[in-house]
Amino acid sequence: MKKSIYPALFLAIFVLIFPLCVFASDGGVEVPVLKSVSFNNAQLEGDFSSEKFEYDILLDSSQKTPTLKSYDVTDGASLVFKQENGDGEKGISIEVKKDSIGSTYFFKYDYGKNEPEINSNNNLLALNCELGEVYPKINSHDTTYSLYVPDDMTAIKLEAVSEDANAVCNLAGIITLNTNQTPVIPVTVTASDGSVKEYSFTVKRLNKSSEQVRQEMQSEDFTSLVKGELFHQKPEFKIIIACTVIGIIIIISAVVFLKRLTVKTQDEDEIEFFDTPSDTEG
Repeated sequence: MKKSIYPALFLAIFVLIFPLCVFASDGGVEVPVLKSVSFNNAQLEGDFSSEKFEYDILLDSSQKTPTLKSYDVTDGASLVFKQENGDGEKGISIEVKKDSIGSTYFFKYDYGKNEPEINSNNNLLALNCELGEVYPKINSHDTTYSLYVPDDMTAIKLEAVSEDANAVCNLAGIITLNTNQTPVIPVTVTASDGSVKEYSFTVKRLNKSSEQVRQEMQSEDFTSLVKGELFHQKPEFKIIIACTVIGIIIIISAVVFLKRLTVKTQDEDEIEFFDTPSDTEG
């Protein structure tokens, strides 16, 4: 009876230990994390730790929305930065993702002594779009812009960020469209005093696929999807303009030069053939 217990006990130990050995040999599944982070217009309260997922950030001014300044993540991981305004809490969520595994950190606004003040600031600070770019750059004067996206994009994920931390942005978070569609997307920003400003973004297609845009954005020297792509920015256009200007200068110079070379058919002081001295004297 005792002999029959040992094989069963050995089997049980093997079943328990073997999976742990395999998991350890593979190093386990690496969960991507946020290693460091800093913000514009806000300071992190306390020390940051990759293992802590909720923080307070103290705003420098209640009338400016904090934005991402710098960060460091697990090698190969991507970062999604979002302004959050729900369940009575306003703050920033940062999701770090790698191979469908992710970690999410939340940074709640702490106004400190800078209590929110009612004001009329209804300016839009940014419109974030995955694989998209707004042109020209959003400013406090213009309300009409273009949104450039890949030519094969069929779902646009948008996030509007107000200049004032207490203003509210209203827009559709995800817009589904056909590859040929170029709709105009409205965005409304309501200030804390209730005043409203309306923006519009016309979707335009780049001559690049989503994969091409993604690779371009991951390049170390990436600056813009649009810069240099618009017709008036292309070298060909600049060459045409330069040639046109040079051509006009050449034509004007030739006309002036030929005018000087033209022989006058009559001297201004010469007497007409049928004129008499008395006629000229009179």
